[in-house]
Amino acid sequence: MGKPGLISMLRHRFMLLILIAWLPLNASADTLAGPQQVIQQISDQLQQILLNNQDRLQEDPAFVYQLANDVLIPHVDFAHVSSLVLGKYWRRATDEQKQAFSEQFQRLLVRTYSTAFKELHGWEISYSPLRMNDGDTDVAVHTLVKRTGAPPVDVVYRMHIQDGDWKAYDVKIEGISLITNYRSTFAKEVRRSGMRGLIERITELNDSRVNRVAENTRT
Repeated sequence: MGKPGLISMLRHRFMLLILIAWLPLNASADTLAGPQQVIQQISDQLQQILLNNQDRLQEDPAFVYQLANDVLIPHVDFAHVSSLVLGKYWRRATDEQKQAFSEQFQRLLVRTYSTAFKELHGWEISYSPLRMNDGDTDVAVHTLVKRTGAPPVDVVYRMHIQDGDWKAYDVKIEGISLITNYRSTFAKEVRRSGMRGLIERITELNDSRVNRVAENTRT
């Protein structure tokens, strides 16, 4: 897995938290079920921040990353995401490798999707009726994403209860699971260079992006 391929895949495939965060302005939390309410609350908070900080979003990369960490990360079960992404390799990994991978993977995702904050304009999402029974702890939230000048997109969020709260762990965009895409890509790297090699590659990518942002800030 070369750097260009990995970078392209991360930028275009893993839009889980961006899409979770951007929902319709006219939805009423009172009419939504629990998982949908979580999504709407994130949306309301993020929309207000984006509205009030457009200049800072363009000029301050540290603010963008902090925004992702503060608003979005608490509503994603990253431990579960990491285990699903690695599949059988997660079960074979040592505790140290699991922790290192989770940390670097989360760092990678934050820097990947936070850059999209600068481009969020005019999105609207409608909900389909939620199929959920009393006592259910794992649900699929079906939505339709609409943008001006672009065709609607079917998006399904997988959410479950973790530590008493609804948290996201996967998304399907037009039927394509982002977890599945990551699993395929990372599995190739593990087979080629092992868990250590995968962790080192992601860490290297993270560090290079930090250095690139720092250089752009200085110029």
